[in-house]
Amino acid sequence: MFVTQIINSICQELFNKITILMKWEDLKFYKTINKDELKFAKKEIEKIVFSNLSDFGFKKYGRELIRISNDVFHVIHLDTRGSWMGASTSLKTKIGIVSIYDTDFFIEKHELTGCKKLEQIIPTIKNYYQITQEYILFADFISRKLIENIIPYFKQFENSKDVLSEPDRFKVDNLTELIERNQNLILYCRLANHQNKEVLDILEKKMQLAIKLNSQEKIMYIESLMKEIQTSNWRNIDNILQGNKERVLDKLKLK
Repeated sequence: MFVTQIINSICQELFNKITILMKWEDLKFYKTINKDELKFAKKEIEKIVFSNLSDFGFKKYGRELIRISNDVFHVIHLDTRGSWMGASTSLKTKIGIVSIYDTDFFIEKHELTGCKKLEQIIPTIKNYYQITQEYILFADFISRKLIENIIPYFKQFENSKDVLSEPDRFKVDNLTELIERNQNLILYCRLANHQNKEVLDILEKKMQLAIKLNSQEKIMYIESLMKEIQTSNWRNIDNILQGNKERVLDKLKLK
């Protein structure tokens, strides 16, 4: 038994040294992973990517890597969840920017704001990849691509003013699946900079949705915010935003 453990340890060490010299994208074929190995492979991919990105200030929160940059969060979401059809055998990577004053994503579990598919930022790669037996090499591949391309992308948007300086990158009038996410990002970036452009229109749409869902708490929140905006009471608006920020940081344990 002891001899077997030594042999296995040596084999694993040799495997690790070999994989350092190999690149996932250079492989000619990939082996299908067994169902019973899939769960472990997913955890290993997440662990390796999180470890590689930690040097850039990212912290792990669930399946997300998050980093505070002034008044916004940079978010990398590694999605290996399944659906009602069963466990997923693929990895989907999404990139997002979230206002530090927005409680919807971290607290209310809404969709990621300022969301971009990986392939929108790195056209040479896909948004979905099948998880195979070469998952360790794959984790290294994804890590390298995130460091080479996504870190510079986030560098363009270090705060809410940067987001507002390029409104075409986060349109709120696009009839796409991302519309609500962009609306929230622009809403809180505008409020953080005492700008009321687009704000009331965005809040009107959010109000319609809240009424449709019969969400009384959300209706009251939007009504109070609209009242302060209509009177340009930025002191009260700042207080509302500060309260949101404290809730988010407390949830993430980043205080």
